[in-house]
Amino acid sequence: MRKISIAILLTLFFYTISFAQQKNTNQIIKRIETYITELEKVGFSGTVLIELDGKKVISKGYGYRNLELKERNTPNTIFGIGSLTKQFTSSAILKLEMQGKLTTSDTITKYFQNVPGDKSTITIHDLLRHQSGLPSNLGGDYDSISETDFLDTLMKLSLRSETGTNFSYSNIGYSLLAIIIEKVSGETYEQYLYENLWKPAGMEKTGYSRPKFDDDLIAIGYGKNNTVWGKPTRKNWNGNEPYLNLKGNGGILSTTEDLYKWNKALMTDSILSKEAKHKLYHPKLRPNEENDSYYAYGWDVHKTARNTFQVWHNGSNNIFYADFMRFIDEKTTLIFMSNKSNQDLDRLNFEVAKIIFEKNYKPIIPIADNETNQIFSQEIIETILSNGLEKATIKYKSRPTKTDVIENILNAKGYELLSQNKFDEAISIFTMNTIAYPKSYNAFDSLGEAYMNKGEKVSAIKNYEKSLQLDPTNGNAEDMIKKLKQ
Repeated sequence: MRKISIAILLTLFFYTISFAQQKNTNQIIKRIETYITELEKVGFSGTVLIELDGKKVISKGYGYRNLELKERNTPNTIFGIGSLTKQFTSSAILKLEMQGKLTTSDTITKYFQNVPGDKSTITIHDLLRHQSGLPSNLGGDYDSISETDFLDTLMKLSLRSETGTNFSYSNIGYSLLAIIIEKVSGETYEQYLYENLWKPAGMEKTGYSRPKFDDDLIAIGYGKNNTVWGKPTRKNWNGNEPYLNLKGNGGILSTTEDLYKWNKALMTDSILSKEAKHKLYHPKLRPNEENDSYYAYGWDVHKTARNTFQVWHNGSNNIFYADFMRFIDEKTTLIFMSNKSNQDLDRLNFEVAKIIFEKNYKPIIPIADNETNQIFSQEIIETILSNGLEKATIKYKSRPTKTDVIENILNAKGYELLSQNKFDEAISIFTMNTIAYPKSYNAFDSLGEAYMNKGEKVSAIKNYEKSLQLDPTNGNAEDMIKKLKQ
C-alpha cells in the first residue's frame, strides 16, 4: 500500500476546510437574498450591498426609483444619504489636522467672532462627538437662511447641557464644522471633500451637485401609501448646495457602490493615516463614559459579543434612508439605501448582521404597511384608549385573515402618550405590541421604558431583560438594567 505524503494530506485538509467555509458562505448569501426578497414583497425599495470576509457578494437593487415609469433601483441609483454626511465632515476635519491646518482641540473662538461665554469653550472635538450642548436644529432642512443669520441665531441659543459633559445629537454642530472646513481650506465644503476624500477613493457619484448627476438615476422619494415626495435635488437649495440647516450634517447624495469604495479606502492608510483613523473611531471619551458603546467622530461605535467592533451610522429625512454598518475586524460591510423609509424595513442591516453572525437566526419579516393594516392598527389603538387593553386583545385575536397591526404605528402612538405623561395608556399600547410581536426586542424595550418612566422599576427591569434576551446586542436594554438595579 502506497504512503500518502504529509504535504498531500495537508492539502486535502485545507481544501476540505476551504470548501466547507465556501459552502457556509453560500448558505449565508442565499439566506440574505431570500430575506431581502421577502422585504421587497412588503414594501422595501432601495439598493443593498454586502461584503463578507473582504469580498463583495451582493450588490443589487429592489423596488423602484421611479414607480410611475416602473424604473427599478439598481446599484447605480442615487439616493440622499442623510446623516452619513457626518462621516465625511469628520474625515475632512481629520484630513485638515493631518495637513497641519487645525487641531480638534481648537475652540470655535478661533474661527468665529462674538462667541458668547457659554459657548467659548466648545472645541472641534466637542462638535464632532455631539457633546457641545448645542440643540439639534435651527429650522427645516430646506429653509432659506444666510450664514450670518445662521451664526447669529446659533450663538443666541441656550445650551442643553454644559459643554463636554453629555451626549446631545446636534446637526447644527456639524454645520459649524462645514463652515470651519471652508474657512481653513479656502475651498467650498463640497470641493474640499471631493479633492481630499472622494476623488482619491474613486468616488465620482458622491456629492451635492458637483458630480453632475444623471437625473434619471436619482431616486424619487416616496412617503406613506406611495405619495410622491420627489427628488432631493429639486428642493429649496442655496444654489449648488443646501442651506446651512442641512449642509455638513446631511444632504449628500451617493450610491451603495460609491460608499463601498469609501469603505475600501478606509481599510487602507491612503486617505486618512492610521493615527487619524484611530481618532475617527476611538476619540477621547468623557469621564465615566462606557468604552464599549459610544459616539465617535461621525460614527457610532459598539463592541460586539464577539469582542469585535461594529462601526455604524444611519441617515434619514423620514423619506430617504441610508444605513452603513461595518465590522472592520471581520471584513464585513453592510450598506443599504432606500427611497421609501419605513421603521420596520429600516432595520435591514441589523437583521442581515444576525443572519451572518448567528447561525440559526430567523430574520423578522415585518407586516406589510398597507391601507388595511394601517386602518386596523388605528382601530386597535382607539379600542385600547376607549375600552381598555383586554377588549383590544380580543379584537386583535379575532382579526380577519391577512390583517394585522403595524408595530411602528403602535410604537409611535405609545411614545406620543409617554411624552404626555399618560403612562398607563402608553403601557397598554406597548403591551399590545408585545402581544402582537412576542419576538420583537424593540416592543419589550419600549414597554420597559414606559414602566421606568412611571417609576415601576421591577416591571421595567423585567421587560428590559426580555428585550435583552431577544437581542443580546441591545446595549440600551443592558444600560437601563444596570441603571435601574443601581
